[in-house]
Amino acid sequence: MPNLMLTMVKALVKGKLRLGKLSGIERFMLAQIGLPDRVPTMLAATNIEPYMLDPKYNWRSTVESIEANIALADRVCELFDCDMVSVPIWQGTMGMGAADLGTEYKISEDRVPYPVAYPLQRKEDIARITLPEEATGYLKMYFDICAEFQRRHPELLLPLTLDGPWDLAMLLRGDDKLPMDMRLHKDYVETDDPVRKEKIRRRGDPDIYPAIMELTSQLASRHFDLAVKYGMSLTGASLVDQYAASPILSRQDYVKYALPYIERVWLHHKKKLTIVAPCTSPMEMRRILETEPAGIRHQILWANYVFPTTPEGITLPEYDRPAFELAKEYKRSFAYIVHGKFLRDASGQEIEALVKRVCTSATEMRTSISLSISSVPPGTDLQKINLTFDFVKKYGRY
Repeated sequence: MPNLMLTMVKALVKGKLRLGKLSGIERFMLAQIGLPDRVPTMLAATNIEPYMLDPKYNWRSTVESIEANIALADRVCELFDCDMVSVPIWQGTMGMGAADLGTEYKISEDRVPYPVAYPLQRKEDIARITLPEEATGYLKMYFDICAEFQRRHPELLLPLTLDGPWDLAMLLRGDDKLPMDMRLHKDYVETDDPVRKEKIRRRGDPDIYPAIMELTSQLASRHFDLAVKYGMSLTGASLVDQYAASPILSRQDYVKYALPYIERVWLHHKKKLTIVAPCTSPMEMRRILETEPAGIRHQILWANYVFPTTPEGITLPEYDRPAFELAKEYKRSFAYIVHGKFLRDASGQEIEALVKRVCTSATEMRTSISLSISSVPPGTDLQKINLTFDFVKKYGRY
């Protein structure tokens, strides 16, 4: 893996003295502490169906073969000109660790693998899962693919991304059961009425939720430990709990019943990880920053990932300026995400209008942002990806 601290120093020198063209990794690193030459671009490559990149590959082949994933990642770099490629691994969530711990996945040629059976059915099952001593199975495949991709493309930034305690618990328990476990636990601990407590126990086990989260916080910490042991850098690494947000969890429930476990992983790794927890609006972001405990800012995903959208799939335009003002105030880089529905359906003129609006606003405000394409659904003309990034180069110069 590249020495990211050395990369940061080089980026600072090149950016300040205008010594040559910034590489993708240098541009992204510089954007985290100031303004680079232009808005950085990112592609979430995993969201492109394998056959759209090369007809000889499908989901089954990418699950079974490291080489298939590397070939597709190379194809992404060949086709698209961007600064950062997000997790170019076509295995769904199998590489996040749950598949090696007993979660069964449905694997077919034409659909991303998805879990169909979960190992945690009763509280007694928790004790059957032990912390891995080495990276094996799909977790090791994930590390192998990341390492090989970064070796082949050192000019790009490929940050390590792993599931946090909540998302990992969803994969081991099931996305229908874990939220109910949390609600039973919440109702039980928040009432002093013994009759109500007894009714809750008849409904289910209120103790299973904290037991599962205790396990998955240890597992999440261990997975990052294994990544470091493998030789991967934690600089820029993300601890992702994207489903610990509305409508699954209210912000209040997130802070009280999920965040303590997530912070445990964050502290275990000496605060090196970025905690990814989506916010639903700039207003919610500001409320969190101004009313929740000091240090909470590391727990916000500075992006429009789950902001409300227009019917066309564009984040509500009135959110641009408040989001950018907030990012500038807190000296953070804001990730503006172009959603897949819009990309698929929009004309070239509509794409240009969106990129011009977003980039012009950010550059005039002198706010550091990146522009990302988060998903590329079937039926999308892939030429729109480079078209979008070309417009960033045109309108996104500081």
